Amino acid sequence: MFIYNPEKFASLYASELGQQIWTFLTLPENVARLETASELSKPAVEGIEEQLLEAFREDVLADRVKQMIGHMVRQILEQRGWVLDQGDVKVQSVPFMKAARYRRPDWFTFHAFRNTSDPRDIAITDRRQNAPLPVGVRWTYYATFASPIKAAVAFGVRDLGQLRQQVHANGYQRVRVERMLRRA
Repeated sequence: MFIYNPEKFASLYASELGQQIWTFLTLPENVARLETASELSKPAVEGIEEQLLEAFREDVLADRVKQMIGHMVRQILEQRGWVLDQGDVKVQSVPFMKAARYRRPDWFTFHAFRNTSDPRDIAITDRRQNAPLPVGVRWTYYATFASPIKAAVAFGVRDLGQLRQQVHANGYQRVRVERMLRRA
């Protein structure tokens, strides 16, 4: 059971629309969608935008309603053990333009760089600026990740603890990302 403290959204939350949105957001399948988007290092609301539009149509387009939804989502995820990672992340969708991204408190943020002459050669470090990358190679920034799912799927890293130790000891960890599918 989730508890919502509406604070500055008290009057909107007390309305029929506010109550319906809270009920919608706390449905188990929608909480799972919020968490799945967060696991993928995406803003949480990206996981429910289609369902929100289907259920509430233009009622969710008002700025104050979107702000309340974000406020509600934050409290739901915090009660599930998530913490705010970054606010005002650009979202390419309707109804949201910016939203918050959440992470697990034990996650550590990594930055991946690609070798410009061999895009399968990746160097992973803990810094984006002034990263201590291998010399003799030109590197370009590729991605930021913190979730174990992204680490495993995108970079073949199964043990984030071991990766963190290697990065701490050497400044970076080099991995080779092979093709997942081959031509027929």
